[in-house]
Amino acid sequence: MKINRSRVPEQCAFDLMVGANLNYIRRFRKLTMLKVSEQMPFTFQQLQKYEKGANTISAYKLDKLSNIYNVNLNDIAKPEFILNHQKSLLTPQDAGYLKPQKDIGSLEEIKAKLNKDGIDWRDTILPAGQ
Repeated sequence: MKINRSRVPEQCAFDLMVGANLNYIRRFRKLTMLKVSEQMPFTFQQLQKYEKGANTISAYKLDKLSNIYNVNLNDIAKPEFILNHQKSLLTPQDAGYLKPQKDIGSLEEIKAKLNKDGIDWRDTILPAGQ
């Protein structure tokens, strides 16, 4: 009796997501497929198939890759892995409006300068009439 070994659509979608996560973290770590495959029991061509989602990767191989990439095995299997990883790299100083400004002075100094020029500091924050 022949067993049907074709992948169901959900498995294909999962393989694509895991493959994208593997590709992202490998590139983030600046590793080539060849360098990774030398540490694994498969070729770089097989790694390429895993990253494209063309083949399903075994739990054993996924665990070995997570160790090479220094990431949690559970995280690789999450759809939000790439987004969460990118968010974790941001620091509060990455937002432009939070970056320290040179020669801007303290809040009190700014208020005093505006008052000296006859400007209410609240008018610089809120639109007129509010």
